[in-house]
Amino acid sequence: MTTSPTSTAAISTPLPRQGGRGISEHDVWTAADTLLMAGQRPTIERIRQQLGRGSPNTVSPYLDAWFAGLGARLQGTSAAAPGLPDGVTMPESVARAALDLWALALSEGRAALAADEAARRAVLDARDAELVADREALEQARAVLHERITSAETAAADARQAREEAQAQARRAEALLIEAQADAVASRQALSVARERTQALQEEHAAQRSHWDAERTRLGERAEANERRLMLELDATRASVKSLQQERKQVQRQLQDAEAALATMTEAQHEMRAAKALQDAVVARLREHVSAQEALAATYQSMLAAPTASLPGRGNVSGRKRRVPLGAVPATSVLRRARRP
Repeated sequence: MTTSPTSTAAISTPLPRQGGRGISEHDVWTAADTLLMAGQRPTIERIRQQLGRGSPNTVSPYLDAWFAGLGARLQGTSAAAPGLPDGVTMPESVARAALDLWALALSEGRAALAADEAARRAVLDARDAELVADREALEQARAVLHERITSAETAAADARQAREEAQAQARRAEALLIEAQADAVASRQALSVARERTQALQEEHAAQRSHWDAERTRLGERAEANERRLMLELDATRASVKSLQQERKQVQRQLQDAEAALATMTEAQHEMRAAKALQDAVVARLREHVSAQEALAATYQSMLAAPTASLPGRGNVSGRKRRVPLGAVPATSVLRRARRP
């Protein structure tokens, strides 16, 4: 297989890296040719590594254009081969390798595009999720804002009502202030009158105080005289108290003597009561004996008054006289027995 001098030089000579922030389509195509000649599939990351700069968004359209113009470039470098499109002239082996590489590049490109599309779709899904979250947050914020607006309207209504009440209170306060000012004027007048009355009362008080001072001096002198008189009376009272105390002691002694005499008299009275009881008993006994003697005397008189029938009866009478009971004892003997100790 023969190769052109230009292709050999492109493969053997490395692509120089140029500085600068931006990259051009020529830089991307040159890097892709270098990777392709090295047997590597040109990708966005490999081109960025080959160049050392460039963003994926910038490299991607240049790489797509490189893949789109790769077939036309290969047509101009070799003769036609069997199975190739019309007008393509290159060696069969090179053409087939280019076709295989082109098919591989297309499949990898499609895979890369699918991966990019999946990545972009994932990014879009993430953005959609973020948008949904933002929408929900916005709805919540809108609800909070609505509540705040409602609260603000309520607060504004309360504020208006409070302002109206404050205005009414201000009007009432103004009326009260006018009344207070009128009261203050009346109070000043009353204060002036009160001051005049106070001055008069002070003058009257001063006069009364001078009179009270004189009266106090007179009363003090009288009190001193009364005090001296009371001291004399106190001394006399003390002397009389001493004499009364002495008399009290004498009375107490007399009272003690009287109590002793009363005790003696009480004891004697008890003895007299006992003797009287004994005497009453003796008198009762004597009365019994007297009654017995009277009954005996009556019997004896009746016996004497009865007529005697015969002499032998006298002897019987004498015998009856001798039979008089011992209980018929004269009263004098009984009294003598009672008087014995």
